[in-house]
Amino acid sequence: MKVLFSAKSEGWNAPMDDRFGRAEGFTLYNEETDELTWHSNQENKQAEHGVGIQAAQLVAMLQANVVITGGNFGPKASSLIQKTGAEMIEDMNNMSVKQAYESYKSKQ
Repeated sequence: MKVLFSAKSEGWNAPMDDRFGRAEGFTLYNEETDELTWHSNQENKQAEHGVGIQAAQLVAMLQANVVITGGNFGPKASSLIQKTGAEMIEDMNNMSVKQAYESYKSKQ
């Protein structure tokens, strides 16, 4: 399973970002390989429109099964992510990526 997090920086200890489309970047955790990768969102942060859509396209490209954000996704991003079949988790703010992952896993 691949879990994607909107994060303010790289690594397990990074704080969750309460923005999705304008997040600093995305941390992808691949449970099968135990690999953590960082995907910068610098391009989208500065865009005027369509940032949620472009971030949702990243979800599809990375084949994430679960997407976790500190805030909420917004209607356009939410609609596109639903089409990928990924589970969406919102409101994981004020915690690290690791804490958000552990919180998600404890509720499964």
